[in-house]
Amino acid sequence: MLKRPAVRRRRPMRAVHTAATFHEHPSPRARLLGTGVRLTVKPLLRLAPVDERTFRGIRRLAGRVSRPPAPDIRARRREVGGVPGEVMTPRGGPSSGLVMLYLHGGGFFTGSVDSYRGLLEAMVRATGGTVYAVDYRKLPEHGVAESVQDAIAAYGAVLDEADDPAKVVVAGDSAGGYLTMKVAELAHRRGLPRPAALIGFSPLLSLEPDRQDKNVVRVAKVREAVLPIARVSALRPLWLPEDAVIEGFADPLHATGHIASPTHLVAVEDEFLRPEVEAFALLLDDKGVEVDVHLWRGQVHAFPILADHLEDAALAVRLAADFALRHVGEPRTDEVEDASAETGTLDGELARDPAERGSTRIYRQP
Repeated sequence: MLKRPAVRRRRPMRAVHTAATFHEHPSPRARLLGTGVRLTVKPLLRLAPVDERTFRGIRRLAGRVSRPPAPDIRARRREVGGVPGEVMTPRGGPSSGLVMLYLHGGGFFTGSVDSYRGLLEAMVRATGGTVYAVDYRKLPEHGVAESVQDAIAAYGAVLDEADDPAKVVVAGDSAGGYLTMKVAELAHRRGLPRPAALIGFSPLLSLEPDRQDKNVVRVAKVREAVLPIARVSALRPLWLPEDAVIEGFADPLHATGHIASPTHLVAVEDEFLRPEVEAFALLLDDKGVEVDVHLWRGQVHAFPILADHLEDAALAVRLAADFALRHVGEPRTDEVEDASAETGTLDGELARDPAERGSTRIYRQP
């Protein structure tokens, strides 16, 4: 069993979801990275206009971090359900039957298989399985509705190709986390086999995460290091134009009635997406779905994408991979453990919203 050394506890973190796991001690490199991103990336995104020129500029920058496959990874470019993508396996062949569809993040306007290669390869190594990744349609040419259709088309193709559809896992970060939960919802609506497990790294769970009137409680001050929360309102009309229709619910936060797969959720203590992540966890937990919540201090939004550069990110990927392997019936013999992590207690509870009918739920502080 691999362990990180335990260190003395500082100011304790707080959680809303019961049994959340706290990772309170970021590495020095993670602290340095967070400071650098707050001083550079966030100010640029605060000032940059939300338009096609900005999107294309960010894409060009993202393209510069891409690299060819590592020597120990076999990567094949191909379409997956009609969507451009890539299939990755260990060079010597899979050592597990796990099959993963990974949906990258990037706010629905950037990100690609190439720019996510480090994380994707880390997931191949950690699971020993086969990872499918796709370049779904994005802004400025296409909105979220088209991204959703590409994601569910890719999932259908992966199910058809998998030796055992019961070992197919879906994962994603940020906007890709949104698509991950949409795949789970639409699989149920369409009568497809449900994913064996779901993994969300800082998942976007609604198209209105900036709204303050949804009765979701924040237990930590927002210090989001990447996207300024004020810019979300500018992105929303582009994500969902007036004439666009997203199949099913527009917000996965409302779709938990269609989701039954064991779910592993990761959020950063002070990112603005965290309240909805914990609300989503409570809703799933309320209907008896297994939920594994990990809250990390001192990291940047969707930090597992840095798995080939940051030890904290590599650990988060290994923990997620262990969760997925357990739920396809192939648990590792050398499970990873963060010895400094602690389990939280319930600070919130579910409550029915008196202004809504049916099964709409919120959470609140007791």
